[in-house]
Amino acid sequence: MRFTLEKYIFPKGLYCVVCGKYIDDTRQYCLCDHCIKRMNFGCSTFDCSPFFDYGFAAMGYGLYERRLIFNLKYDGKTYMAPILADIIYDAMYSLVASGKECQLLDADMIVPVPLHQRRLSERGFNQSEKIAKHLGRKLSIPTNSKVLHRVRDTHTQRALSAEERKQNLDGAFHVPKAMTEDIQGKRVILLDDIYTTGATAISCAEALRKAGAEKIYVLTLLFAGNRHHLMVE
Repeated sequence: MRFTLEKYIFPKGLYCVVCGKYIDDTRQYCLCDHCIKRMNFGCSTFDCSPFFDYGFAAMGYGLYERRLIFNLKYDGKTYMAPILADIIYDAMYSLVASGKECQLLDADMIVPVPLHQRRLSERGFNQSEKIAKHLGRKLSIPTNSKVLHRVRDTHTQRALSAEERKQNLDGAFHVPKAMTEDIQGKRVILLDDIYTTGATAISCAEALRKAGAEKIYVLTLLFAGNRHHLMVE
């Protein structure tokens, strides 16, 4: 039997991916009972027309939820990517199961929000691209990480106000002319990890729209506008 190095280093179901408590392989998303009960799995749809056509987030944002993406983004735990893709996939189909439309399922491609080359070199990977590739395989939608480029090395967004975020990202993204044929007339999922003020999504969407995208759907794991959390004794 063949094992990947990733599976050898991190056997699935060995411990909770948030708190590290030992669990078995029956636990959903590799989460222990304590952590999963404190997660806000309420998906959100949001509108930011005319910048993009549809927005969807799989979870709310809080202390437990953000550990999921921080483990991947800042701690280099790339084994989190397929777990996060599973959460997004399940959230999309839970919307469908409730009788509501999920426009993401009509997309032609998934485009992850790019990192600047300097930050990509420092981190070694793009967390959005990691998630996008796993999600794309599950949805049978191709991922294209070459069409959208980050051409300015912007400041980190975490400490900036909404207006500062907008100014920080002005003109930061670009679709090269050689790639416009891949975008023209296409329905594009723009995938990011967290939706906060929408500044990143809007800046990316402007570049994709300029290149000729027909529809732009924003998809994120976490939505900062949804901070309702279960309080479990």
